[in-house]
Amino acid sequence: MRSSRPTDLMIKCLASFVEDGDYVYHGLDSALPTLAMVYAARYLRRSFTWHSVAEPFMPDPAKVVLRPSTGDPSMEPEPLAYMTTIDAFDLAAKGRMDLMYFGAAQIDEEGNINLTAIGDYLKPKVKLPGGAAAAYLIPLVKKIVVWARHEPRVLVPKVDFVTGSGKTRLEKGKPLYLCTNRALIEFTTAGPTLRAVFEGFSIDDILSGSRMRIVVPQNVKAITGLGDEEMAVIEAADPGGLRYEEGYG
Repeated sequence: MRSSRPTDLMIKCLASFVEDGDYVYHGLDSALPTLAMVYAARYLRRSFTWHSVAEPFMPDPAKVVLRPSTGDPSMEPEPLAYMTTIDAFDLAAKGRMDLMYFGAAQIDEEGNINLTAIGDYLKPKVKLPGGAAAAYLIPLVKKIVVWARHEPRVLVPKVDFVTGSGKTRLEKGKPLYLCTNRALIEFTTAGPTLRAVFEGFSIDDILSGSRMRIVVPQNVKAITGLGDEEMAVIEAADPGGLRYEEGYG
């Protein structure tokens, strides 16, 4: 049952940022962060507060089953309560939101993310769904982890539109990370810095799959495949393999 599929390695990567005592929040269309929460709670045994835009507050990780719509509150069952999105934003404004996950259609060398449009904003090649509260939350949350495809069209020198400002986070000295389906990258004042490579990929794979300039330090860790116990936790929450429909491999 061992897996080194990029999708499963992304779940492991995303979950690694959850620390005991964290208040963790994620938005809609967040299948991988949802499974990362289950993995963090059930395999890593982290004790944290879990809340999502679907509004369940502290669901039971042992009873989560991924559904086609991540806006379905029943996907995160038996919560202690339901907390509105407005309340979550208020917590972030008060500095009490520790970790949040964001997807990105593009991300650039300053950590800016684009969820708005590809091409010119007034005449876009592709109109994206928009960032909801990304512009508001990205400067506020203590730790931000972005997940995205490791492709040249996604990892770019400069985004076509800044939906959420990574540059602002860097100026404030706040942590910002990117978990792709090949690697873990940290945004620093020296530029995007490679921190870990997924099993099955080389540093050349990381560099050739990006138009973003990536700094390679002397020491780069490896994120290894998941064993039987880890996969059992993920499979229990996603028995139908919906996570693979995301197309990360």
